[in-house]
Formats: sequence, structure tokens, C-alpha cells
Amino acid sequence: MMKRVFFLALIIFLSACTEKLDIKPDQSLNVPETVADFQAMLDNVEVINGFIPSYGEAGSDNYYITDTRYNGLAANSDRNTYIWAKDIFPVNYVAADWVYGYVRVNYCNLVLEGLEHVSTGIGAAAYNNVKGSALFFRAFSFYTLAGEFCKPYDSTAAATDPGIPLRTKSDVQIIYQRASVKATYEQVLADLAMAAELLPDIATVKTRPSKAAVYGLLARIHISLKNYQEALEYANLSLAIYHKLLDYNTIDPGSSLPFDMFNDDVLFFAKLTPTSLLRMSSAIVDSMLYKQYQDNDLRKSIFFRDGPGGIKLFKGTYSGNSLFHFGGIGVDEMYINRAECYVRLGDVAHAMEDLNTLLRTRWKSGTYTDMTAVDADDALEKILTERRKELLFRGLRWVDLRRLNKDPRFAKTLTRMVKGSVYQLPPNDVRYVYPIPEDEVRLSGIEQNAR
Repeated sequence: MMKRVFFLALIIFLSACTEKLDIKPDQSLNVPETVADFQAMLDNVEVINGFIPSYGEAGSDNYYITDTRYNGLAANSDRNTYIWAKDIFPVNYVAADWVYGYVRVNYCNLVLEGLEHVSTGIGAAAYNNVKGSALFFRAFSFYTLAGEFCKPYDSTAAATDPGIPLRTKSDVQIIYQRASVKATYEQVLADLAMAAELLPDIATVKTRPSKAAVYGLLARIHISLKNYQEALEYANLSLAIYHKLLDYNTIDPGSSLPFDMFNDDVLFFAKLTPTSLLRMSSAIVDSMLYKQYQDNDLRKSIFFRDGPGGIKLFKGTYSGNSLFHFGGIGVDEMYINRAECYVRLGDVAHAMEDLNTLLRTRWKSGTYTDMTAVDADDALEKILTERRKELLFRGLRWVDLRRLNKDPRFAKTLTRMVKGSVYQLPPNDVRYVYPIPEDEVRLSGIEQNAR
């Protein structure tokens, strides 16, 4: 069975590199045909739970690198990403976020098509779990791709703004053009609505999705769409199933990797695509960000370690591995999401209650005093400050910047200094949308993003 999975994985990988390949696999070769076979495909965690898009995080403001490190970067794409260059990817460059996003999509399509020929029989629960998982992973892939390669959702322009190719079939001969941004999100939400009906409340392992994870992802998506009532409802549904927070007082701050990969905060486990820019040994934490953590805030010692010359380096990943940053869904994110939704809907009391519930688990026992807010604006500012401090290096900051830049109160110009030159990314700049790899544009004819 594993040989079958390997063969199909190879075909899927090659097909995702371009929309137009003349590949005609030998039909006599065995392919997955049982629910267990398809579950095995989705349990390939290195592909399915890895390579969650990270270009956005690499373009964000939580870190910087030295000139020496910049000069030593092996890939021009990394240097271009760091300074928000007009051109990012060289010709013939395999843009990992794009390619592996569609690898995952094609895995899911193959599973969904295969299940159409499998009887549920007495294994209905297993069948539903596999189908629901494939729908979840496809939606997760489309959503994270849209967060880098499409404009932010704008209700007045979403129907005409170009989205991403919505590959919903595994046939590699089909060339998909870009759907609209509106259609892209409609597909994501439709997949997740079906997944929620099929998946168990809690997964047997955290690399598999669950209802709690689906609702968590829906809360994240609706926050990004500024649908705060819907985001509140989904955060409530997720937390109603699972709301346990990890108490940081139980964590050893002296550990080089303090968090277990399946710790209590993790709803769904995934890892960001590794990139030289975000290496924990060389990505220096923004000093102004670090100064926001107070002395009794345990995140100050658990998230960071000292580097040479007084710099701070991040070590607080939930990935359990210094090579990868966590790219999944956490319970802490749900509390932060719900708090933001409450305050944007006028409920300051519940917003601050959620924020304080989270922070009590982050501070040294007996030292935390509950935050208060004088009004909704004050509460929102406090919540967004803690959002950045809690969720850094999780692949969320780029999407947050894109949505918050629409509000003059929170709009921010990003700045890098490289070898004496200053580079800036103003709010709402076209460079907040990454270019589609040129080979993809050339071979499929899809529209390139403005830069």
C-alpha cells in the first residue's frame, strides 16, 4: 500500500509544479482504493501538515536579520522577500508556498475522488473522518494561499479581484484559471461547512483535523474577512468543544525548546514552510516588540533566548523543532479571536474577561492583575497588542497587517535597513500580494499580480 501512496505522491508533486504537464501514468499500477489507504495518504504529515505558507511571515515585522546574514542568504528569493522587492521569484524557481500548497490540494482531490468509489458500510465513521479531513486540508490550503497570492478581501471588489486557481479535480491535464477572490472564499467556506458535518469533535491525534479545528479555522477566516459576528460564533463553537489552556508556569524557561508539539494549547498541528529568513538561530526579534513583555510575563523568558550582543532570538515555537515554526491552530488564538470579536461588537466586559483568562496562564503565579479598559477603543488596542505578543511567528502576522492596515488607527509602515539602504512597505501597498511564480503564469496563462 505504501508503494501505491508513494507513486501517487510523486505524480501529485509533479503536477503541482505546473498546471500543464504531459503525464500519463501507467493505469496498471496500483492506486489507493480503501478508506485505510486514503487515511494513510492524509497521515503523511510531512506533506499534509508541513509547508504551510510562510512567505507572509518572512515579510512581516516581528524580526530582522543582520547585513552579514543577508549577504549569506543562499537564495535571491529570500533577499527579495526580505526587502519587499518588486520581483521575488527568479525564473524556474520552485516557490515552495505555491507548489506545496497545490501538492496538498491534489492529495485532497485524489482522496475525495477515490472515496466516491468506496462504500461506507460499517466503517461510516472512518469514511466520514477521511472525507472531512480532505475537505479541511483543501480549505486550509486555499485559504493560506489566498493570504499571500490574492488581495485582501474587500466586499466591494471581491467579485472582480483575481483569486487563486481552485483545483477541485486531480486531473493534471486540466488548466485552471484564477477564480475571483469572492469565489475563492466561497469555496473555502463550503469545504469547511461540509467538513464540520463529518469530523469528530476531537481528533485522535492532533495532526488530524476535528470539529474544534474546523470551527477554529472558520473563526480565523471570518476575523480576516472582518465578519466579527460570524467569527464570534465559530470561536464559541470551538471553545465549547475544547478550551483548555496551557499553564506557562509548568514550562521550563531554561529549555532550548520549551514546548511539546502536542501541548494543551494545540487544537490542530501544522508547520510552516522552512525559510532561511526565519531561522531561530538568526532571525532577531524586533527590540520594540520584546520590550512590550513585562518581567512577570513568562513569555518573556519562555519565548526568547539571549543572542550575541544582547539580541533576542525566538525559541517559543509549538512545533517541537527548531527548524520549523508552528503553523497550526491554537486554543490561545481562539481566546484572542473571541476577545477581539466581543469588543468590536460592543461587549467590552466579555472581551476583557477572555483576554484576562488567557493572560493568567501566561504570567507567573500570583503576580497577574486583571487588565481593565476605559472604553472599547482602549480594549481593542490592548487585545491587538496581546494578539501580536501571543501569536508571533505562527504565520498570522501578515494577514493581520493586511486587515489592520485598512484602519488608520492601526496602519503601519514596515521598515528594513540593509547595508545602509532603507526599504519600506507602506500600508495597503500592492506588494502585500506576492507574485505568482512566473513559470506558472507562462505555462497556464493565468493573470499575474500587480507589483
